[in-house]
Amino acid sequence: MKNVLSKAALAVLAAAGGMAATAGAAHAQSTPTIQPMSGAPEIRDGQQRFKVRGRFQYDIYSSDWDVLDEDAQRSYVRRAFLGAQGRLTDHWRYKIDFVLNPGAGVDDAATGDGAIAVDDAYLEYAGDFYSFVIGENNVTSPLEDRTSSLDIPFIERSSIINAYGYGRAAGAAFLVTGANWMGAVGVYGDSLNNSDSNLAQDEQASISGRFTWAPIFEASPGSYRLLHLGVSARQRYNGDDGLFRYRTRPLNGRGTRWIESSSGNALESDTAYGFEVAGQWNAFGFTAEYQTINGETPAGLEIESDGYYVDLNWSLTGEPRAYRGNQGSFGPTVPARAMGEGGWGHWDVSARYDFIDLSDLEAGASRGEQTAYALALNWVPVDHVRFMLNYAQSDMDRTVGTDEEATVVSLRSQFDF
Repeated sequence: MKNVLSKAALAVLAAAGGMAATAGAAHAQSTPTIQPMSGAPEIRDGQQRFKVRGRFQYDIYSSDWDVLDEDAQRSYVRRAFLGAQGRLTDHWRYKIDFVLNPGAGVDDAATGDGAIAVDDAYLEYAGDFYSFVIGENNVTSPLEDRTSSLDIPFIERSSIINAYGYGRAAGAAFLVTGANWMGAVGVYGDSLNNSDSNLAQDEQASISGRFTWAPIFEASPGSYRLLHLGVSARQRYNGDDGLFRYRTRPLNGRGTRWIESSSGNALESDTAYGFEVAGQWNAFGFTAEYQTINGETPAGLEIESDGYYVDLNWSLTGEPRAYRGNQGSFGPTVPARAMGEGGWGHWDVSARYDFIDLSDLEAGASRGEQTAYALALNWVPVDHVRFMLNYAQSDMDRTVGTDEEATVVSLRSQFDF
């Protein structure tokens, strides 16, 4: 099944590329052209655009636990995407990324896990200062989730992003944007990747919003200054889907979730609020986010949780992180002097403090707090290629029972087009 689905995805992309390349036969007054664009060529025919997209992230990690027998060295494909983006007219645009999972084996109909899934998969109508998006997207997510996995400073995202269920889901969102601000509100159901076997039952639903503003955003060849502020909110209801649980792994690791809310304290609804701030002064930058969430179990028990992270970043070669004011997120850092062109590419170091509190539970041996520290060294030899080395120490303190510590060292190589 994995091979069949993977081949089907490739066939769809190949057919789409062929149709875009031969579109001139149906439009005698236009001649298709191929233009260079961000890592891969783009086919253009009048207002139409078509570009194949892809990314590949390969990880190697070593973990050392204090109590659990999870001391191991592993390697795996973290992400492999193949997709396309483009536009049908100047206003109607689309993007779809297939997630190829070589390690998934056969598909699991019960969980929805399988050899192929989708990441972004949406249609967009874009006006001069507004946009309407329908499909699988995360346009109302907090700052770190809104920044691509290609461009985050650490191999994995923070505990609050992973534990509180942020990510892409199927829905509709409306955005308004300016040069240094954006606002978005969206209504979402379940992810397109979850099992669709229970068609007689209601799926989970949520409404969310985000607003960002950069009161300072000045970029010139000799100076870069940025101050980013943002707020976000989300309310979820589980419908007939599984109840919500908050769980976190050791930072930058793939092992056991030692700190978690037990299944007996799973929630049928929750409300989250987030606050974000980021700054950049030439080669030095910082990012911080705080999230607080409260929910209710089917029995009426109210549970609260909160967490935050603080990142410090220093570009050793001087290039600042690229900021997108109309999206309120960070993009790729392009080396000023690429390797092979008179330089050694872009180098930067980052430090992180990460904290999450999952102790507000009346039962369950796994409740508690997790505090983590991480260091990262990142190298971009040329645009679209990146190597990341991370060291993380996580202290997991349970309210009752045994505490745990884990040290994780991980290395990533990635490229995209």
